[in-house]
Amino acid sequence: MARRLLLSYMVIIGLTVALMGLIINRVTAQTFSLYLANQAAAHSEMLPVMLTGYYARNDSWEGVQSDIEEAGLMIGAPVTLVDQQGRIIATTQPDLMGQTASNIPHINVAIPVLDGNNKTIGTVYVQRNISHQRADETFLADVTRALIVGGVIVALLAAGLGVLLTRSISRPLAEMEQAAIKFAQGDYTVRVSPHGQDEVATLGRTFNQMAESVGSVERLRRELVANVSHDLRTPLTVIRGYLEGLRSGQIADRRSAEMAFDAMHAEVARLLHLVGDLRQVAALDSGPLPLNRRPTILSTLVSEAIDRITPLAATKGVHLRSEISADLPSLNLDIDRMGQALFNLLENAVWHTPAGGTILLAARYQDEQLQLVIKDTGTGISAEDLPHIFERFYRADRTRNPAEGRAGLGLPIVKAIVEAHGGTVKAESEGLLGKGSVFTINLPLPAPPKQ
Repeated sequence: MARRLLLSYMVIIGLTVALMGLIINRVTAQTFSLYLANQAAAHSEMLPVMLTGYYARNDSWEGVQSDIEEAGLMIGAPVTLVDQQGRIIATTQPDLMGQTASNIPHINVAIPVLDGNNKTIGTVYVQRNISHQRADETFLADVTRALIVGGVIVALLAAGLGVLLTRSISRPLAEMEQAAIKFAQGDYTVRVSPHGQDEVATLGRTFNQMAESVGSVERLRRELVANVSHDLRTPLTVIRGYLEGLRSGQIADRRSAEMAFDAMHAEVARLLHLVGDLRQVAALDSGPLPLNRRPTILSTLVSEAIDRITPLAATKGVHLRSEISADLPSLNLDIDRMGQALFNLLENAVWHTPAGGTILLAARYQDEQLQLVIKDTGTGISAEDLPHIFERFYRADRTRNPAEGRAGLGLPIVKAIVEAHGGTVKAESEGLLGKGSVFTINLPLPAPPKQ
């Protein structure tokens, strides 16, 4: 590419310099000729007056040769007088005498001679002498050589600048080409180093953004495969163990069989839970989340979420509290989806709060918005994990038993549901494990009725 770009640049430079040289040479020659003509006309202004007076005094051109010779000496150039028939009747060049005007060489200017009635009685021609012609030709030749030398110098300078410009463009493009090859081979960590603010630098930054995005998607894909495989393997292994025990007769008594069926039922419930989350993620990827809005009383929504999470909280030994302002209005919400969002946050808080801890679910006005706050006294979220907890398949605690959570899908689903309602959700923590965390959902207030 660099060679093609440089060759194109050199061709453009050559054509431009040649064309400019040709134009300047032609214009210089024409301008110089015009200058000579004007100069000769200025020197010859007295000739028509003198010849008109001569013709008026003598009523003919007889004897005008001596005046023409004097005019030629005074002007410093050959002078020739032609009558009305185009015949040369007086000239400073004896070999032209008696010939026609078409035989006069190197005419520089031709001036008509008029009588008192503005009738043409002849034409006087002023020529360039040989020495003047040679000087003119030498001058034009010198101008042409100067143009050629100047054009060559300009072309060399432009070629040098073209080489630098070509390298400045081709080098980052070559770097991006190598990076793209590595990227295509699966190295999603490759980056380029753009400099400046031009289009090539912008392309480099865009490439880096693309590589970052694709790398993030690839990381999420790998985590999805690893997490889902792990989350599927654990309950399937438990179910397989119980089934083999039942088939081999190791689980023979009724009580053991009931315990085995209860355990398998719980594992199947977890599998259905995971499949349901995956289906919701697929629904989020397919377009805007559909909502079935209807007027909802927040106290009812909070109470239902508390009731759903109470059995799990009791098993973990975690205390639940709720604080609901009495003057909260009803909102148009999808009660099922918003209830699911609250349940996901509460479930997440229960799994991260040790026995004896407390979880608070509050609903209140704050900053002209309606807030739902879930605050726990659990393990908290580290500063490293806090910016990523709403990313799909992200797990802050990667050593935790997957049966205790949702493969990193619960919080992304919460975020999608809240944003579909026009709200926002955020997480806060002191960045230290053991300090607890706070999740806040902000929902817009209903518009006031039109008057």
